[in-house]
Amino acid sequence: MSSNESSESTGSNTSKSPPNNRSQILLVAGAVIIIVFAIAIASIVQGGPEATFSKIVSVGPVWDTDTWQCTSSSDFMVHSVLRGFENAEFAVGVSNIGTQSLYKFSYYGQTETFSIGAEAGQTITITRTGTVSGFLTLQTSTGSTASCIPI
Repeated sequence: MSSNESSESTGSNTSKSPPNNRSQILLVAGAVIIIVFAIAIASIVQGGPEATFSKIVSVGPVWDTDTWQCTSSSDFMVHSVLRGFENAEFAVGVSNIGTQSLYKFSYYGQTETFSIGAEAGQTITITRTGTVSGFLTLQTSTGSTASCIPI
């Protein structure tokens, strides 16, 4: 006597798909694109070789404080790509001018970018409310003293 055995599939799928890293990839790609464009724009704007606009200070991706201040001894620009949770906000301001922009994230994972410039000795202040993370890139002239620091 022979017994016929058959294996049946229960239809359950126990494999787990990897977590969605698309948002993280987009954040990093956005930061790289901003840096490349910043370098290209600076090379067009600066003109002569006497004032190369090629010193770069980059911070991120995680903030340990709610406020960052960026400054340089030469004219400079700050470029950023930020990602936040729903209802988080960040403001960008220049000393002696005040807050220039206020951004509010309307959904989880929303990404915002900005570029802003200031003259030598001025301070650009970026302040967050809620959960916001990302990259800040300061671009200034070679030989300048520059910083982006948490306060």
